[in-house]
Amino acid sequence: MEKTQLASAYRLIAELFVYPEERDMALIETEMIRLGDAPEALREPIQALLDAPGSASPEEYVATLELAPPVPLYLGSYLYSEPESCRGAGMSGRNGYMLELSNIYRHFGVELNGAEMSDFLPVIVDFLGLSLDRSDADQIGLRRYFVESLLLNAIESLFSALRKYESPYAHLLEALRVALADDIAHMAGGPKWQPAAEADRSSVPVNLRGLTATNTEAPENWVEL
Repeated sequence: MEKTQLASAYRLIAELFVYPEERDMALIETEMIRLGDAPEALREPIQALLDAPGSASPEEYVATLELAPPVPLYLGSYLYSEPESCRGAGMSGRNGYMLELSNIYRHFGVELNGAEMSDFLPVIVDFLGLSLDRSDADQIGLRRYFVESLLLNAIESLFSALRKYESPYAHLLEALRVALADDIAHMAGGPKWQPAAEADRSSVPVNLRGLTATNTEAPENWVEL
């Protein structure tokens, strides 16, 4: 896929992972048209989700993906165990993971608005689409590191969980896996940033959904998720 088509795939997938009653149907229809000649490996699972009886059901979404769900959409929950205390939460691996995600968003001129945590899947997929055309901010291969080192293992665990519960959203994650494979192919041969073993992973506080340009003191093309 060309990058413009890949960006459309990411926008569509991110929107379809949103709570059904909050989805932007106009955006979904537009992106489906743009993906009309995309590979069948991408289009077929997306269409399978749209055709599934539970795809537009708030009850299905809540039962599977929200309210202490069996399959949360927060990728950090698949990589790190839940802390046993409030003190542990502040020092947990998941907390550090979310801060690292936030720092990478900021590097690409993307700000989180506080509506969702940085490891929420729709947020991550929105960012993947936004960052595709920001190669000027990625001379060291930070985006490749983001995908290959911070996302892939969690995505596979989430995919397994969705299939275990026979969720229709497994179709959508299958489409995401196709998009990611294509994305990685675009980045192959390029640099891949690696943090120093003892690197300081601390982050300044950041405030993420809906993409709006801001006029605050920020990098050029700054957006808010």
